[in-house]
Amino acid sequence: MTEQTTNAQVAALLERSHRLGSDPRNTNYAGGNASAKGTATDPVTGEDTELMWVKGSGGDLGTLTEAGLSVLRLDRLRALPGVYPGVEREDEMVAAFDYCAHGKGGAAPSIDTAMHGLVEAAHVDHLHPDSGIALACAADGRKLTAECFGEKVAWVPWRRPGFQLGLDIAAIKRDNPQAVGVVLGGHGITAWGETSQECEANSLEIIRTAERFIAERGAQRPHPFGDVVEGREPLPEAQRRERAAALLPA
Repeated sequence: MTEQTTNAQVAALLERSHRLGSDPRNTNYAGGNASAKGTATDPVTGEDTELMWVKGSGGDLGTLTEAGLSVLRLDRLRALPGVYPGVEREDEMVAAFDYCAHGKGGAAPSIDTAMHGLVEAAHVDHLHPDSGIALACAADGRKLTAECFGEKVAWVPWRRPGFQLGLDIAAIKRDNPQAVGVVLGGHGITAWGETSQECEANSLEIIRTAERFIAERGAQRPHPFGDVVEGREPLPEAQRRERAAALLPA
């Protein structure tokens, strides 16, 4: 049950997070994050202030509460590219989020905060579905993403999570107005929408479309993940079990 909140955007964000996070097809436990942008009254000025609520570091979407959200001022988030020192020093930007906090700021901002704050959409989901990861981690992931979605979902070349990745996704959304989301190379998916319902629908469309694409390709081919490469054949079962037993305690 979603906790009571006085802000409609926060309530919608929590409800969406619970629906997405409770289904393991959509994201792994404690993985992914979701956000909403809206307005709230500044207790100092009494005026409306543009804010972003986003799942904080370490939380779980399926059980997210309002206390688990980071609350940040959008004017400050949008000013951060002006002080960004470059990808070689992007780790310094995580500390910069603390200066964007509204009030006490809520939960600690995660490394993915820039992705949500810099993308020009009212609602953003970042998820790790198995179907999306299958495309993201394929050797020809860019090609498969285009075959699966056409121009509706764009490809983002791999970059470790951080501020530059947020800038990359924001630029791709800006340059591809027809896109509802992206597949992040080696990582997962991100989707967006102007309402919470639209964002959730776009996330689920990406996930389910990828599921169907993989199922159809798998049914058509004896080796859906590619032919066995000489010299890289699977080990006999006894050796596989021996390797697994050695690895599992670590």
